[in-house]
Amino acid sequence: MSLRIGVMHTLPAVEGTDQAEAAKFMNSLIRKNMDMVKSEGTEVTFQFPRLGLDGFGAFQYAYMNTLNEMQTLYGYMEMDQSGDFDALIGWCFYDPAAREGRQAVSLPIVFPAECCMKFASMMAPKFGVVTTNVKTQWVVDDLAKKYNAGDQYVGSIGIPCCFEDQIKAQTDIQPTIDAFTIAARELIAKGAEVIIPGCMLADTCLRLAPGCEEQYPNGVTDIDGVPILNVTAVTLKMAEMMATFNKTQTPYISKSLYYKSAHDDPESEKEAARIMKYTGPGFWRD
Repeated sequence: MSLRIGVMHTLPAVEGTDQAEAAKFMNSLIRKNMDMVKSEGTEVTFQFPRLGLDGFGAFQYAYMNTLNEMQTLYGYMEMDQSGDFDALIGWCFYDPAAREGRQAVSLPIVFPAECCMKFASMMAPKFGVVTTNVKTQWVVDDLAKKYNAGDQYVGSIGIPCCFEDQIKAQTDIQPTIDAFTIAARELIAKGAEVIIPGCMLADTCLRLAPGCEEQYPNGVTDIDGVPILNVTAVTLKMAEMMATFNKTQTPYISKSLYYKSAHDDPESEKEAARIMKYTGPGFWRD
């Protein structure tokens, strides 16, 4: 079965700029990670907003995050309405506009933190998350509460990593490996039997080990025998599964209440018409 998966990025880029070329390079790494597990016939397309937060640092602030998620949410709706996809992925470990997205679109839409926290709980009784910014640990901790991780979640640890460090990891992962290992061992000491990378870019870089391929020919897949969950792989496979369910009329979501859509509520849609209208600057795909 051929499947078309749309990936909505949260960081912006504008075509024809150095920023866009850097975004395409990042996509090329993500695709390599996906290709290890992607089903035959699955096509993945990335979509970028032209407006949004221009670096990872601002994600530590909830109000900036919310403003950024407005562009992301409009992106979900645009991809849904285009008819070009069978499922969508919100491409950030902070699960941007997750409930809102599921209410707004008719397609299956999945989110990395939710997928991986649920999957990790099947891999072992306890797991932890290594984030790439000590100032955004609260986001991950809040998500663990939202997804009812409970005692299975031993916590998160942020490594001292800035935006530039994450970009450098695309060509030389060693400094990130060193910092990640220290943080992971702290989580293991707390009982974690699975380690989740709390960043989509760091996840792919750990799996591919750019700049350290000879030392890690299969990527960095464990710390002292404790597995590192491949966030990209789990999220993509969940998107494929939900797309398949939807295509075969197999139930994959309940929209009876929590994810209830306004599509069958014309009065509410009328009341929200002005604010629902998107005025740009739009999106582009790779």
